[in-house]
Amino acid sequence: MRRLSLFLFSLLFLMLASAAAEAQNPSAKDVLKRGQVRFGKGDVDGAIGDFTKAIELNPQMAEAHLNRGKARRAKGNLDGAIEDYEKAIEIDPQMTSNNRDITQAFNNRGFIRANQFDMDGAISDFDKAIKVSPGDADSYIKRAEARLIKGDLPDAVTDFDKGISLNPASATASLAYAGRGFTYLLQGDEAAARKDFDKSIKLNNEGRIFLELHLKILETQIKEMKRRRAEEQQPVA
Repeated sequence: MRRLSLFLFSLLFLMLASAAAEAQNPSAKDVLKRGQVRFGKGDVDGAIGDFTKAIELNPQMAEAHLNRGKARRAKGNLDGAIEDYEKAIEIDPQMTSNNRDITQAFNNRGFIRANQFDMDGAISDFDKAIKVSPGDADSYIKRAEARLIKGDLPDAVTDFDKGISLNPASATASLAYAGRGFTYLLQGDEAAARKDFDKSIKLNNEGRIFLELHLKILETQIKEMKRRRAEEQQPVA
């Protein structure tokens, strides 16, 4: 009986020692879980600190990079979020496949770059969004508009086609029909353009006003892109 008591005491001591060691030296998974709890409670800075610690403990933990990217995005650090997302994709492409947070981050930065007339940068981001989520209609439509503004009309039509096929009866498709119609117009196919404009009007609640406004925006962006190109090609005095 005495031996049994001694054995149980020793076992309890070892368990307590093990628990204390784990508390002092938590694993990457433990720190990741703590960060997720903190993020769920709204402690974004604390969560980022935990996710960073988890990455230090295990740099190949894709989930830690993914979670830190999400937390960084919540803080408004889009570039930092994308840096983490790209690392997560590199480590585990399957885990990040069709991840909505990653897709939206690439699309958001692509949209910002397009508004700054960095069309190559924008298209690169939309490419990445599509690679993560091949079924996302919005990514194709955004890339189509960037290609249209850049002057790459055939590829713009291809992307508009894909965006429409993925979500043919939505407000997003209305934008795609408007953009594709404008592309057809620039290619000289007025009949195809009119058909697309009619479809665009039917798919949105604002009717012709929405269509005319969107076409005006595209026209203005195309003119500004051409102006910038002409300015770049002028010889320096």
